[in-house]
Parts: sequence; C-alpha cells; structure tokens
Amino acid sequence: MNRLKWLCFFLAVVVIVVGSSQCSDKHTDSSSDAQKYRNLSDSAQYVGMQVCMQCHSGIHESFLKTGMGKSFDHASKKKSSAVFTGHRVVEDTAGNYSYFPYWKGDSLVFREFRINRGDTIFSRDEIITYIVGSGQHTNSHLILNQGYLFQAPLTFYTQEKKWDLPPGFENGANSRFERIIGLECISCHNAYPEFVQGSENKFLSIPKGIDCERCHGPGSIHITEKQQGIIIDTSKYIDYSIVNPAKLSVNLQFDICQRCHLQGNAVLADGKSFLDFKPGMRLHDVMDVYLPRYVNSNERF
Repeated sequence: MNRLKWLCFFLAVVVIVVGSSQCSDKHTDSSSDAQKYRNLSDSAQYVGMQVCMQCHSGIHESFLKTGMGKSFDHASKKKSSAVFTGHRVVEDTAGNYSYFPYWKGDSLVFREFRINRGDTIFSRDEIITYIVGSGQHTNSHLILNQGYLFQAPLTFYTQEKKWDLPPGFENGANSRFERIIGLECISCHNAYPEFVQGSENKFLSIPKGIDCERCHGPGSIHITEKQQGIIIDTSKYIDYSIVNPAKLSVNLQFDICQRCHLQGNAVLADGKSFLDFKPGMRLHDVMDVYLPRYVNSNERF
C-alpha cells in the first residue's frame, strides 16, 4: 500500500473513532463514574438543608443569598420584593375584576373586587401563604387551602417595579384564585415536597426554598458515612457517597440544570414522577422535554 493509500486509510479510521466517541458521549451520557454514586440508589433518602448545614455552615449561609436559596418562602415583609405604596389597582378588563394587594398586620392580603357605576358590588379578600421567586425577576403568590395549593392572580414584576396579572392570566384566561399548582411546578421552584399521591395539588408538607440536595442528590448515605468516620480526601479522590456536579460529565451536568431550566412540555417516562430525577442520572430516563421549533429557524436546541 503506497503512502497516499496509507494516509487515506488513517484519516478514515480517525473519522470513525472520533465520530463514534462523540455519538457515544451524546447518547449514553452516563459515565462509569456517575454510576458509582451510592446516593443514586433507592435506599438513599433526602435529609433536608438543616442537616447539611451542620457541617457546611459557610456554604449554607452563602447559598441562602443566591436566587435558588431565595426561591420560595412564607409570605412575609422580609421575603417580599414588592412595592406596596403608590401603585395602581390591577385591572382584568376581560373579566371585569380589579385587584389590590395590602398588608394586614403581618399577613399579605389580595383583594379582588368589582365596581359598577362607582359602587363596589363585589369584594373578596384572600390571605397569601407563600411567595415564589427570588425577586430578581418576579414575586408570584400562592395560597394553601387545607393542603391544596393554588396561585393567586397577582404578580409583582421587580425589574419594572409594577404589579400585574401573572403570565397566563391575561386576555380572558384569569382563573382568579383557582389555578392549580401541582407537583411539576413545585418540584422545580422548591425543594422536594411531601406530595399526596393521586391528587393534583395536595401537599402534606412544603419546604422553604431550593436546597442542597436538588443539585447533590439525597444526603442520607453521605451523612451516615461521615458519622461513621468514613472521610474521603476530596482533593485527591471522589466521594461517591454524594454527587458533586463538578465531577460529572458535561452532559450529566447539563441534565441537572435542564431538569428545571429547560422550559417546555415535560412528558414523564412510564412509571416515573417529577420526584424521581436525581443528580447524576440522565434526564431522559425520567422525562422528555419538548420545545417548539420556530418557522424558518435553522437553530436546533
């Protein structure tokens, strides 16, 4: 075989090997290291951020100042980023309702009312239970009624410093105080709640903010090993008792972020729920997320 044929043969082999490795990385996404993480097992349990902070207090304090750390909490003056003076009444012209937020002591109240010829012919007050959002973009508001969770019809848009109807409530679609907030919503805007299986929006308990375990996975195995004195020098080795996202492949890192930040229509795999994804898993094994492809667009996400 002459030199030219050898060169062609060598280039062909390179193309096949590189193409195969790229294809493998794209479709497998799970390195052998990821499969070693013990907290991906069904026996691993979530322990909550208060347990994590006992050893990681500095990280805990700094995390609480981030957007995720401030994602969800009880409605309070400290939590709210909204302005309550000098703002206009929010009008739903399609439904002929008006809305006004105010504080009654330490309770945040939304008033819904209707005026006819200068007279108030209808008025309803609802106490807000939770505020959703860090305040970087919005504060949205939820009501917990006997364990059932609903969204209220007012959102504060912090960058514009104004109150208005929430997305999806406009143009005659105002569901007032009856928009159901189910597990799909809460499992991204918060730490995992205790959900009543078979219901649409009933919860036994709701945490306060996205916590450590949403990106590191359940911590029970990690806690147990540390209490037993099993300490890993993480400057040299990987501690497989809990996921460190920095040690995952790029694709598995993306899957952690895309679990909540890939905004589309999520379709669960058979037998899976929105509580089943753990960092280090392939998102595709739990759900597929479908996004629109726009006309005349050559971009593919």
